[in-house]
Amino acid sequence: MKILLIYFTGTGNTALCADFLREHFVSEGHEVKKYEICHDREFIEDVNDYDLIGFGYPIHAFNVPQYFNSFIKNLKATDKNIPYFIFKVSGEPFALNNASSYHFVKKLEKKGYHKVAEKHFLMPYNIIFRYKDEIAKQMYLYLKALTKAYVLEILNQDYEVIKYNFLEKVLSFILRIEWIAPKVNSPFAHTNKRCVHCLKCVKDCPTGAIYVNKKGKIKFKASKCAMCMRCTYSCPKDGITYGFMNLWKVNGSYQYKKLMNDKDINPNYINHHTKGYFKLFNKYFDKQKLLLEKYQIPNPIENYLSK
Repeated sequence: MKILLIYFTGTGNTALCADFLREHFVSEGHEVKKYEICHDREFIEDVNDYDLIGFGYPIHAFNVPQYFNSFIKNLKATDKNIPYFIFKVSGEPFALNNASSYHFVKKLEKKGYHKVAEKHFLMPYNIIFRYKDEIAKQMYLYLKALTKAYVLEILNQDYEVIKYNFLEKVLSFILRIEWIAPKVNSPFAHTNKRCVHCLKCVKDCPTGAIYVNKKGKIKFKASKCAMCMRCTYSCPKDGITYGFMNLWKVNGSYQYKKLMNDKDINPNYINHHTKGYFKLFNKYFDKQKLLLEKYQIPNPIENYLSK
């Protein structure tokens, strides 16, 4: 089977999810190609050449990013009734995330695609506040295991279909006002005195929203910014003051490989002894444990700690 993974990623969590999905599909004997939605990468694939398509995105304010939605809007229609699945990533397990894809699912139906599965994966925040290393490690371990379970679900046609209730759809529609936020915020974003003009933000911006003007200053295009936070997240010197959102930015990526190699960082952070905000995450993890058991995939935390 030929599979195409199409995804938009801000700080890399959705890309990591796509990497794991590709790895698991390939291990099951399938041919997989990835395409990252980006301003400097033309989409030249013929969707009719594929038997299955995966669409992935990070959830922004309980919605699909506008940049991703624009790609779907311009995607070629098909008369093959191509099946597709959704993989989406956010930092919290709340049900309001369910309807984030509702808007573009209807667009794809009209274009001749039909949804067979949808799954929401938890990964650490890149905005509001930084997750502890223990939480980031736990989520990374689960992501690798759960993407394998998701692949087996799809291949066995034992689909998990997320349903959108009326309230979730209404709230998602209202919160789509987040699409306006980058246009309001970007004019106030600028580099600060810590900037060393390495131009990493310019080169890495997935939407082409950051540029150098004629005076050599780094500027932000309000019309193109997706507020994905890649620029502030990956800046090596914390050299960006990100407008009204500056107090919520998270600077510095989660070093997953380093976390995995550090045995002193215990990934069993969220459990039934956890108190406070993260206690709310237990319902999600309990459900995922049952899914892993169903496909006889070892519990990722127990498996890691036993090594």
